[in-house]
Amino acid sequence: MMNLTTLGGVQEYGRNCFLLTNQTTITCIMLDCGVRNGTPEVYPPITEEIAQSLQAVFISHVHNDHIGALPLLAEKGFHGEVWMSEASLTQLHPIISMWKQKNLDDALSNLQFRTFPKATRGKEVSLSKNLHVTWGYSGHMLGSIWYSFRVNEETFFYSGDMALDAPLLVTDRPVLRFYDHALIDSGHAAYTMPYQRSIQNIQDALSDPLEPYHIPVNLSGKACDLLFSLYHALPDQTFFIDLTLNEHLRAYLQHSDQMRKERMHEFTDMLQSDRLQLATETKQPGIYLTKQAPFEMTNIQTSIYLDQSSPFYKSHPDRDDLSRILSYIKATQVTFFHSKEQDLEIILKNQTNGGIML
Repeated sequence: MMNLTTLGGVQEYGRNCFLLTNQTTITCIMLDCGVRNGTPEVYPPITEEIAQSLQAVFISHVHNDHIGALPLLAEKGFHGEVWMSEASLTQLHPIISMWKQKNLDDALSNLQFRTFPKATRGKEVSLSKNLHVTWGYSGHMLGSIWYSFRVNEETFFYSGDMALDAPLLVTDRPVLRFYDHALIDSGHAAYTMPYQRSIQNIQDALSDPLEPYHIPVNLSGKACDLLFSLYHALPDQTFFIDLTLNEHLRAYLQHSDQMRKERMHEFTDMLQSDRLQLATETKQPGIYLTKQAPFEMTNIQTSIYLDQSSPFYKSHPDRDDLSRILSYIKATQVTFFHSKEQDLEIILKNQTNGGIML
């Protein structure tokens, strides 16, 4: 029988790290290996016993709350394969370089990074006699994927971070619908925010075309989606981004299999437009999607939900999205992750499935 052990990510936002074990087949794998962001970062309780018992690690995407504890895992003695998508590995290389600057070279050399070829998308891949994996795109950011595991004859679904209606990226449906256990992203499921309502609220907050506005963003699918949506919703506005986001946007073209085909022409036109510029410290009217504001301007927070009028942009399933996921993914037991404790209580009250677990 497969057992799920939570090392982080349940009743908290971040530190996503889960163990999946099966004593009958002597299978022990880790799903993501992240930290809770903050100062200081909070790490999952990875011991030498856990690290040295693992056969493999499966990464859903390269955000810090899903990969930040990989150096700790290596230090604790994990010698093995770390699986992810091709696009994720491309983005991981500069992160590995930063880790090495912290004198972690010896530990990191224990990690064997492996990718699933794009041609295996939606197809079962056998990694051992008892461990079989299927993967598909999850829509959350470039390279983000979900996993479907078959261990012996038991099945397990891990959504990773998921976005159902991302304007740029596709979200694949798993071929299999029925699972023994499912681990589902519920990051924004304590409330409901339809996509078009969200964009309209943000537009309303950007009311003066002669003023500069700052929308704080990190390198993420949310930043790319938000830029793309606002660029088309506000045709008279100029948008400013930093060099890192500009390079990330162009990486989409190298992994176009993950993009919505009907958006490709609009996306390439945006990249070539004079309305999209690199930010400088010269004050100009427009909308700045950068990590830091280059000068003082009106700040629009799109990560905070207060009510239906908030300029909030969801990057995880909201309540309606979660219902859609659960209507398709049928599981004997369901565990929700990526929700703070108070939000998880609200989510659980809205679910009636007797197999739902903390």
